[in-house]
Amino acid sequence: RLEPIQMPAYSDEEKMTIGKNYLLPKAIAGAGLQPGQIIVDEGVWPAIIRPLGFDAGIRSLNRTLEGLARKIARAVVEGKPGPFKITAENVGEYISS
Repeated sequence: RLEPIQMPAYSDEEKMTIGKNYLLPKAIAGAGLQPGQIIVDEGVWPAIIRPLGFDAGIRSLNRTLEGLARKIARAVVEGKPGPFKITAENVGEYISS
């Protein structure tokens, strides 16, 4: 017999730490970028963590960061100069909400 186990959701602070320290570097490497090519302002993380509302896990955060890295990789291929700084003013250009 299997018994379901209820796991608590990640807090926004935990998601921010996971995103900054693990998911963003992985997404940057996966897109073929260098570590310093994407700079994310601290105040932007809430918009990245919750682009569409609450999500208990980190899969959507991972997809969001991978999409951001792919868009910047495309900009690099198109010849746009970097590094790319993600701010409150331009975050909408890089993530779909």
